[in-house]
Amino acid sequence: MLDSRTEWPAGAGLYCVMKTDDLTVNHSRFQFQPLTNDKDEIEALALSIFGLTFILLLETADAAYPFIREAKYRPARIVIAYPSSTNWITMSWEDGRAHEELTLRFVRPLT
Repeated sequence: MLDSRTEWPAGAGLYCVMKTDDLTVNHSRFQFQPLTNDKDEIEALALSIFGLTFILLLETADAAYPFIREAKYRPARIVIAYPSSTNWITMSWEDGRAHEELTLRFVRPLT
């Protein structure tokens, strides 16, 4: 799958399960969790990077993961808005599809 994009099943790939203006905690750590089927085969990987939550789906999208239906497939840009600045992560996809942007807004530091 890593050597050829034609090996990826339809709908497989990176999903951002966060929605615009979701609240999240910016943990300074990387979290990783395999998602398995009833045969203990890895079908997806849940990733959290600095509070941004993603699913890397390795199989075709189906009803087994209902949260995928509302997730942003291959987000184009993730914008993080702070009171005095804005940061973003831009991703490039070579699939000829339109990709949506996601905006997160800084609310307050944790105490």
